[in-house]
Amino acid sequence: MIEEDARTLDEMVAELNKVAMKHKSARDNYHQQAAVLADKRNALQDKARKLVAEANLMKQRRDDYNLSAKEAKEKREEWNDKVAMMRERGGLGDIGEAKAQSQNYHQKVVKYSNSGQVAHEKMLQLRQDADKLREEAQGYHEKYLDCKKAADLEHERYIQTIRKIEKVRDNLPD
Repeated sequence: MIEEDARTLDEMVAELNKVAMKHKSARDNYHQQAAVLADKRNALQDKARKLVAEANLMKQRRDDYNLSAKEAKEKREEWNDKVAMMRERGGLGDIGEAKAQSQNYHQKVVKYSNSGQVAHEKMLQLRQDADKLREEAQGYHEKYLDCKKAADLEHERYIQTIRKIEKVRDNLPD
């Protein structure tokens, strides 16, 4: 009778060991999946950071072009004012040269404004691309968290099964 009970207890321990190994294996698989998801998330976040850095460079470039355009506008207005004053004085001075200078600065205004607009559009596109990458990274992060929760649950089940094994073994005869 005691031998039968011991065999039954041995069988129980063997079955519980199988259950424990199943939980341990599932836990380890979830951890592996979580690591892959974390790598994907981190890679996307790195790409997004690089795009944001590039967008910030475009913003600085845009701001520089806008400042140059503003300065060229001021110069153009100075030359336009000189042309107006020359006309008021009856054409005294080189109106042709003043108009040429005004036109020169006008062309610079157009050039700087266009370049600033191009930089602005590039900056916006880079930021939109970064937002898409961050959104995709967030999806991987949520899946990562799900895997970590599942791994924690499997680990808890593994621990519970190990405790059952210990209780059964405590009842085995020496």
